[in-house]
Amino acid sequence: MDETWRQFDAYQAKVEEQRAEIRKRIIGLDGLVDALFVCFYAHSERKLGPHLLVEGKVGKGKTATLDTFARTIAGAKFSRIQFTPDLRPLDLIRIVEQREDRSLEFHSGPLFANLVLADEINRAHEKTRAALLEAMGERQITIGDQTYTLEEPFFVMATENPIDVEGTFVLGAAQLDRFMMEVYTEPLSEDQEIIIAETHGQVAPEVRAVLTKAEVLEIRDFIRRTIAVTPEVRRDIVRLVRALRPEAGLVAPEEFYLLPEGERGYLFLERGAKVRAFLKGRDHVTFADVAALAFPVLNHRIGFQYAHKNSGKLSQTQELISRAIEKVVEDGARGL
Repeated sequence: MDETWRQFDAYQAKVEEQRAEIRKRIIGLDGLVDALFVCFYAHSERKLGPHLLVEGKVGKGKTATLDTFARTIAGAKFSRIQFTPDLRPLDLIRIVEQREDRSLEFHSGPLFANLVLADEINRAHEKTRAALLEAMGERQITIGDQTYTLEEPFFVMATENPIDVEGTFVLGAAQLDRFMMEVYTEPLSEDQEIIIAETHGQVAPEVRAVLTKAEVLEIRDFIRRTIAVTPEVRRDIVRLVRALRPEAGLVAPEEFYLLPEGERGYLFLERGAKVRAFLKGRDHVTFADVAALAFPVLNHRIGFQYAHKNSGKLSQTQELISRAIEKVVEDGARGL
């Protein structure tokens, strides 16, 4: 047990050092940074990739955040893909160059990286998004009869513009369900914007690599094996997700086009809660971990038929998930 706690302290110190390096460049965006850590370290032996979806307008620091995160990992390859209506599936997989003799030379495309930013994913057409989501789910890419396994860690952070922005496509239910969490960029405070304005003309601070790819995999595996989820907490997680289904009575089926019917909702919620407990210095999950992550893990799995604006959708979703949490507590949540 002492050895386990020594490992716990060592791994947690590594992750906190990683967070400190990110803070050298990234001002504010606490919610995004927290979500990035939770998703990135939420590993499973099964092919259920814990990828992150971020919604927000341009210029909010989303690209810089993932790029800086990648710099803290020695040898990690970062790739940014700008999604546009004319982007083709093959553009994600391979790059074609013409030699002097006019023959073609093929190179692996931008998906062959450790951390991939899929920028403005909802500007691309269905087939292109499907190619990305296949890689996210299967951790492999198939070209013809050849299958290539993607190197671990493999993590995708996709950004999307708000649905009421011109030139965007709505992601389907199956595509949204592939993402572990969806978060929304928060506004900066006045003091944070002043810091950005004051430091904009300075040389960007150097971000050190504080851990290796091998250590990332060790930390993921340690969290998966060591952070305990009691049967009582697991039942609370399942009950929370079930409370959002029509038969539970909190929702009217005719008002929705998407509900958390599948398994990913409670599986992702448990995995995220284990990482949050680890980051908080605990070796076990509590219902507080579950409640804190319920909105980012479940909100994009709930769609309102008549809420066309993001603001309306988010407020209704927040209220519904809060009611589901209250219902579990009122029924005697055993993971408190």
